[in-house]
Amino acid sequence: MKSKYKLIFFITITLIVIFSVYTYSYDTSIKNYPIGPNLTSSDKVLIFAPHPDDESLSSAGLISYCVQHNIPVHVVVITNGGKGKLSQIRHFETLNATAKLGLSSQDITFLDYPQVIDHLFNENWDPNHLYSDGSNHNPFAYQRNSTYCGASLETNIETEIQNFNPTIIIYPSAKDDNTDHWGTSAFVNYAVNKMDYPVKMYNYMVHNDVTLWPFPRSYFPQSNLLPPAYLANQTNWIVFPLNNTLEQSKYDAVNSYQSQMKKDPVFLRSYIRKNELFAVDNDINITRHNTSTDYTNSDSFPNTVFHDPANDILNHEHNAFYSVLTIKNKYDINNIGFEIDNNTTWISVTTAGGIPKNGIFQFHIIGFGNDEDVSRIDFEMSNGKPNFYMPSNDSISPHLIIRSNNDGIVIGIPGMINFDKYMIDVESSNGTQYLDRTGYFNVNVS
Repeated sequence: MKSKYKLIFFITITLIVIFSVYTYSYDTSIKNYPIGPNLTSSDKVLIFAPHPDDESLSSAGLISYCVQHNIPVHVVVITNGGKGKLSQIRHFETLNATAKLGLSSQDITFLDYPQVIDHLFNENWDPNHLYSDGSNHNPFAYQRNSTYCGASLETNIETEIQNFNPTIIIYPSAKDDNTDHWGTSAFVNYAVNKMDYPVKMYNYMVHNDVTLWPFPRSYFPQSNLLPPAYLANQTNWIVFPLNNTLEQSKYDAVNSYQSQMKKDPVFLRSYIRKNELFAVDNDINITRHNTSTDYTNSDSFPNTVFHDPANDILNHEHNAFYSVLTIKNKYDINNIGFEIDNNTTWISVTTAGGIPKNGIFQFHIIGFGNDEDVSRIDFEMSNGKPNFYMPSNDSISPHLIIRSNNDGIVIGIPGMINFDKYMIDVESSNGTQYLDRTGYFNVNVS
């Protein structure tokens, strides 16, 4: 019996030492990241939250700081967070949480869309492609007669930007694994690009299923919040320090969401730490070529403009299956190439393990020009053949030039060359579920 207690004591002490060492190294590594956003009295901060609670999980300390320093801040909640009674419960939880941070109900806008934001962006964009789940907007919705389509949501977001006139926008990361977060990121990015609105933009992550993040997954207010290890060098991260008062405000706000606390209190309280974490995604700049290039009759690829993190497969419940068959890497997007010559736009994708024979790759390209001129092309490649989606009145379906083999996929799009900025997203699928996506990123062309 004594040996049993000795073993338990030894294991306990070992765990304490390991955690202490880990906590020290974890906290000291925060010095690797700059402090920000740098807020001044002339700033106005607009925060987009996909669900009721995301504004508190990501930015409660920053909101409280703004209130204390008389910096105007406004929160836009995109979805209702659930149907029926749950949506109303979460609505009042948000009002309660933000009130504890010092905001009034006039500082919060509820757009009240269903939790299908990715569908609204890539499928149900126009009023003739409405999304319907049998529900209607709640009485607290910003625009009760707005339809469930991407065009309506994008217009609402533009209006919020125009009305508040922010100097800083805080919104979800395109790398977030939750589809409402990914979709909200795309909508905010789209609106800012279409408006050609000059603003500092910072994004935040809430859901990352590749690792048990935030780590350690528990309430550790004495620790810092740092990015997932595999993304540590992939993004320009910044940290916003929280003093004891700001951290307490965040604790109070997060704990206002009792409907979510019942589901996973450990997860929510994992965000109550000594800092908040944001990132800056810089635009990619390329130069338009004056000559013609033909990548379909060569083994080369357009210049790489985006490198996707390795081992970031989305549907992790299937990881074991794919690992056994050693084909997981075939869906793990590696590099995206993008070039524009004097008559063709070229885009390419390669994966970590080569293109799978039965794999499906979706390409989404949106071009922005002068006077809010927008054109988009959405298609999927399967067995070397394209299939177009036409979600928007701005959608086009040109003849494509294609090279597809194990090494990668190269697509030539004649025309579509006269835009100054592009939003690009590439996704991989095995036909039943998405396995990887780049998330929309911006490319400026000169």
